[in-house]
Order: sequence, then structure tokens, then C-alpha cells
Amino acid sequence: MSLFGSDIEKKVKAAAADGEPQWDDAGVKVGLQVWRIEKFKVKKWSKPGKFHRGDSYIVLNTFVKNPDINPDKLAWDVHFWIGSESTQDEYGTAAYKTVELDDKLGGEPVQHREVEENESALFKSYFPRGLTYLEGGVESGFRHAADRVDEFEVTMYQVKGHGTDIIMKQVKLGRNHMNSGDVFILDTAETIYQWNGSSSNAQEKNQAKEICNGMRAERGGKPKIETLDEGSDGMAEGGGMWSLLPGERRLLGIKVGEIVIRTEKEGGDDAKVEAFPWTLYRMREGGSVSRVTRGKRTKPSISKLKPDGVFLFDSGFEVYVWVGDKAPSSLRGGSFPFTQKYLKSYNRPPVLPIHQVKQGRENENFNVFFGPEEAEACCACVVS
Repeated sequence: MSLFGSDIEKKVKAAAADGEPQWDDAGVKVGLQVWRIEKFKVKKWSKPGKFHRGDSYIVLNTFVKNPDINPDKLAWDVHFWIGSESTQDEYGTAAYKTVELDDKLGGEPVQHREVEENESALFKSYFPRGLTYLEGGVESGFRHAADRVDEFEVTMYQVKGHGTDIIMKQVKLGRNHMNSGDVFILDTAETIYQWNGSSSNAQEKNQAKEICNGMRAERGGKPKIETLDEGSDGMAEGGGMWSLLPGERRLLGIKVGEIVIRTEKEGGDDAKVEAFPWTLYRMREGGSVSRVTRGKRTKPSISKLKPDGVFLFDSGFEVYVWVGDKAPSSLRGGSFPFTQKYLKSYNRPPVLPIHQVKQGRENENFNVFFGPEEAEACCACVVS
């Protein structure tokens, strides 16, 4: 979907006819800023790291790239994040406003697209306590437990991953939504329970501990924290957290089945490693791509990137779009829609992170995939 000239673009422009006031203080000092899309407008979001599945967000990280050489020179990474239940209008608005913010900052930022549960390592690094996925969205009438006055909404979260790649997401209440391979947090009015599956790893446990401490601190230290390990968690006796997670299904007061915790295998792998040869493509008019080169162990030469073109590099886990200084405007503005078309046409995972970098403004995350320039062949080197 091309945003430019579309109904989404028209509605976004109408919502910000006098300019976008949210960009007035955007990127003026080092730090993280987050906005949520609300009815074609951007609104400041005060809960960094907590994202509703039904919404789209823009995240701007402002930093100093070379503090020793030029401590006053700011640099930026701007991400638009898409929730799994976000509407096309919200997603389109986030993409359009990201371009608008890029223009506001002189075209200097590196742009990124992030999708729920498939965020890039760079995006995750902004949130040392991990990411929290919340149900609902701006249109859903959902209110977080902390916003309620008359009653407390009991919620359960899953903490899953390995190493530094840990995510936290809200899951439905029920033993059948738990598994032995991960850590689960049950947040109640009086107690925050941390339940460690028998096969959960140390990183998940440590991250969950930090999350529980953060929850407690947000509520003025009132709820207590109780840590339970599978096998010695009092499940057989009932009570505590298990009183909120029934172990049997009943129909008209008669037991008709059991509700059990899933196995580690049923909970899914913490890390899926896919052998994939990196591939470099050149984008063409009309949204097609042509392959330039591909490989596994060697790196493509940086000289493969020509100033008059737009190139797409698929590392297997992330996609980078490189925009040359002399690339035609039709390709510059459509790089994100073109990339989405590529993912669909080549049967690539549609949720891969997408990053756009511009010639002369490449960062280390991009440069690490490329080798030095190729030496030009001379006549003496040609073998007849």
C-alpha cells in the first residue's frame, strides 16, 4: 500500500493542518520519546516499553553518535511499532508520520519498522525491563489495572526468551495458557506472583524478578511479591494464585475435564535459528526487485550499492533498505511499501524488522554486513 496520495495521507494531513505540534520538541535533546497514534493524530505516550496490541506507536531515540569527536552533534533512530491487532489506518498513519518526523529532523534519522514480538535488537535495547504487551487499544475502551478505581483487574503475563532477547506479553488467565518452559507473572491486588516453569532459564527468571519489582514500585510498594517454582508451588493444595486459575472444567456443577499446564515443547522454542543466505536486491520502478548477489560466509562489497538506486539487503532476520543520494524520488518515498511487497512475494516472514538508511548516514548495525570496496580490474589483471 502506497501512503502518498492515499485516503490515509489525506486524513493525516487534515488532522495536522497547521503542522504537527508534537514534533516541536522532538529530537532536541538526548533521550527516548514515544507517541501513540490516536485517530490519525500522534499523542505523547507516558509508558515507554508498554504497548497495546491494538495500537501503533512512534519511538524516537536521540543520541550522540561520536561523543569524543563531536559531542554536540545529535543523531536519531525513529521506529514505528505495529501491534498485532492494530488497524491499517493506525499502521498507515504511523508510517506516514514517521516520514514526516524524518523530514522535520532534516532527513538525518535512520527509519525502522517494528512488529509486535518480532522487534529488532536495537529497539529492545531501549527498554532494559523488557517489553510489555497489553490487550486492547485506544478504541477498545481497555483500561489498565492501575487506572481502575473501583476494582482491580487480575492479569497474567508471560516472560519468554533467552539472553538479552526477552519479551513480556499479557496472556489469558488459565493454566492452559502457561507452560513449563517460561516464567509467568500473575498480578493481583494484594500479591504479585512469579511462577517459574521447571524448564525456564535464568534470564527469564531474572527479567521477571525485575518486572515484579517494577510493578510493586509503581503501586507504592503495596502488593507483596511471591515467587513459586513449578513442583513446589502449592498447586495440589490449591489456594493462593491457583484459586484464580481453576484446574478443572465444569458444566452444570459437574467436572467434565482438567485444565493442565502445557509442556515446555508445547510452549515453543525460546530461539529459532534459521539458516538463510543473505541476499542483496536492487529495487525497480513498480515495486519489483532484482537480485544483485547472495551468500552465506562472505560479505557483499559496499561498492555494490550505487548512488542512483535503492537497495534491499535481507540478512535473514532483518531487512535493510539503503537509499542512494541520486535515487529517483519514486523509489525514495515508496521504500517501505516496496519492502512489504518483497516480503510477501518472496514468502519471507511479514513481521521482519525493516530499517531504512541513507547514503552517507549508515550506522554500524548496517555496516557490519558489508565488506570493503572491490578493487577495480585493470588490463594487466585480465587473462586472455
